Amino acid sequence: MNLSKRGKWLTGIAALIAAYVAFGPKDSDSVEPARATAAAPAHAPHVATTLSAPVARSLLALAHRVVDPTAAGALFATHSWYVAPPPPPPVAMSSEPVVPPKPVAPPLPFTYMGSYAPNGAKPVFFLTQGDRVYDVHIGDTLDGTYSVDAFNNGALIFTYKPLNQQQQLTIGGAP
Repeated sequence: MNLSKRGKWLTGIAALIAAYVAFGPKDSDSVEPARATAAAPAHAPHVATTLSAPVARSLLALAHRVVDPTAAGALFATHSWYVAPPPPPPVAMSSEPVVPPKPVAPPLPFTYMGSYAPNGAKPVFFLTQGDRVYDVHIGDTLDGTYSVDAFNNGALIFTYKPLNQQQQLTIGGAP
């Protein structure tokens, strides 16, 4: 029988598959690793069968594996990192009414910059608030909220008018 090159290849592959089915491992997990073989001369008619037998055995062993469809779907599954906050603590019921805390004046928004006391005149205090500069005398009112009441012991005494609370701004020595 005169076979073409393609026919020889197909016959060799069919023989390999038949040999694997007849003599191959019975369990798909018991596949042996391929061993390196010496290259046969190019003129030998059985070259394709001796070199590709371990490769064919490995390929046939891999053909029996089945992909788990749930694992493939989970490859690109969405995942949320959101963690729900803990529940609020239980509210203790008491018979006493809750008294709100007494309101407190905010901290003074002014910074002392300096002062000037000409001979015999009332001192002038220079205060800053942000980018504004105030020249203040005792008795002045700033922005309708703070009044300058006195200068005692190195501190300016202010009154926060909405709550009628006094606050001090320490400036150091005498003006």
